Formats: sequence, C-alpha cells, structure tokens
Amino acid sequence: MKASYLPPVSHVMSLTIVRRDRTLPFAGTVTARLNERVQAVDVIAEAETAPRHVFLDLARGLGVSPKEAPNFLVRQKGDRVEMGDTIAGPVGVARRTVRAPADGRIVAVDGSRVLFEVRGEPIVLRAGMPAMVVSSDGIQTVTLEATAGLVQGIWGNGRMDFGVMRTLGSGPAARMQTDMLDVNLRGAVLIGGMCDQPAPLHQATELNVRGIVLGSITSDLIPVALRLTYPLVITEGFGSLPMNSAAYGLLTGHVGHDAAVDARPGDRYSYQRPEVIIPLPTSRQADVPDDVIPLAPGVRVRVLRAPFHGAVGTVRDLPLKAADFPSGLLARSAAIEIEGLGNRLIPLANLEVIQ
Repeated sequence: MKASYLPPVSHVMSLTIVRRDRTLPFAGTVTARLNERVQAVDVIAEAETAPRHVFLDLARGLGVSPKEAPNFLVRQKGDRVEMGDTIAGPVGVARRTVRAPADGRIVAVDGSRVLFEVRGEPIVLRAGMPAMVVSSDGIQTVTLEATAGLVQGIWGNGRMDFGVMRTLGSGPAARMQTDMLDVNLRGAVLIGGMCDQPAPLHQATELNVRGIVLGSITSDLIPVALRLTYPLVITEGFGSLPMNSAAYGLLTGHVGHDAAVDARPGDRYSYQRPEVIIPLPTSRQADVPDDVIPLAPGVRVRVLRAPFHGAVGTVRDLPLKAADFPSGLLARSAAIEIEGLGNRLIPLANLEVIQ
C-alpha cells in the first residue's frame, strides 16, 4: 500500500491506562484535589444552575382585593424561605395561604405581587470509577486516571453507573429472557448476548441493576433503552448480533470484579465511545491506548458488516489491487484470518481495529 489506511479503533484491552475527563455542563467548583484517589460515587465537582424568577399574585391566592393583600404578608423582601413556607395568610374561614413554590428568596414586593427567586438546582459530578485525580482546571473539568481493563461499544443510552459484573445467559449469542433475572442479580452489572423484547429490560429495572452490556438489541427497543434508569451499552449494533468473542471473553473473564459502565454517546472528535472500565490494582506496566492505528499485517480487526458482522480476526495481507465482490462492489480490501472461518477478503470500509 502506498498510503496507510486508518480505520476506526475499538479498544478491547485486558490492561491499559484509562484517562477520562469528567466535565460539568458549565463552570462551578472542583472539589477533588490533585493526586487524590477517589471512588466511583465520590463527588469531584459541583455547580448550581442559574436561579429563575416567578411572580406570586397574593390577591388571587388569598381571595382578597389587591389593596388588602399586602396586609397579610408574613415574610419580607430579602427573606429566604423553603418550599411550602407561608409567605402570606392565612385568610378567612378556609384559611387560604400563599406558599413558597420552591426553596428560594423574596426579591421584591410590589403591592399584591411578590417577585420570588427560585434557588438554582445543584449539579454534582461524580467520579464514576475508582481513579486518581491527575489534573483539573479548578472550575469545570477533572481528569481521572486508572489502570483497568477496557471494552468499548458502539451505542449507549446516555447513563453511567458502577457495580459488580455478573453473566446473563450461556454465551455471547444467548437471548436475554425474563427467567434469567432473579434476586441474585440485584445491583449487578449484567453481561449478555442479545435482547429482542422489552420485558427483560423492564425487569432489570425492578432489580435495580447498575448496568447491562449486550452485543445487540433490536432497533424497536431503542426508545425503551433511552428511558431506562440504568446504563445500557451495545458492542455490535442493532438486530440479532452476538457479542464479539474478544469483548465477551474479556468481560466474562472478570466476572465478580467491579466495573464502571459509561453509556454516554460516542464523540468522533474526542474518541469517546460507550465503554466498560474494569479497575484493576496491578503492579504490571500498562500503556495509554492508541486512538489511531494504521491497518497492517498482524493487526487485530473486527468486521462491521454482513456477512461476517462481529467476527474477529487478524490482517494477513493488504492487496494493492481492488477486489471485485459478488455484490458488484469493487473495493480495496484486506485478507483477514477470521477465528474459526479461515481467510476471508473483507472491504477496508467494513473493518475496525481492535486494540
């Protein structure tokens, strides 16, 4: 090849150095200290959303005239109140009152109208995994580092949690069923094959699972997955696709270990992908994974499309001449030795590197 082909890279690594940024949606305060070791549930930064303002109509709320309403105020300008505290009243036999709609303070009083400032909602940023704080800007972003196993997927439902891994079913092609879920899996991160019905996903909610990692779900389950309270990571795609052998072997090899499931959507610019991070205390030397790896003989790859979707193999040759496929496609290709299937010619566009 005269020029290197740079396919997408998916990390499936038994031991690596994971560095991840945790970022508030806007400026706040970083509470974690540099070189501090944090746990998954630790708050490392916090902020408060901007307050909002509402007008309270005392006359309407009390059922009196605008002229009379100020006489029933029991709070004054500048007072801080909690949700439900009485601001004006009670009035009449019904003992009508006007109460604070939320925590906040009285900003101004103008006749029978009160300008009320609702306190901003607090936002907390948690570490999400046991790690070391290696850098921070002090106001918004914290960088964490951990030695860990790493499995990246291709789709996630946007949530994040941490728990002990357990297997679900008998292998990477097993379909998730409700009878697989029992009380012994409560609070666990579940590793399975495929799911084509919503009932098991809903039942997992009742067990308060901390996450599910599957090879695939059918596309009609995407709306269900987006409403789940726990993270769901898909490693292969949508349909009936078993989890690839590299990812399944690594995950099930660490059953009983804690794992962080980060199902936030991928970002091609930051190389962020939905992923499972398995923190590992070790004295072995580990390296930061590469985000760019040229395709070359000896590189491990995964096939991204049919007829060998999900198959894992090793590049044996990169022919210079474009290959003519039965579909009529003429494309640059690679000779891949696929595990269990032997050598196959696969278009370069259908491959991603597995590191």
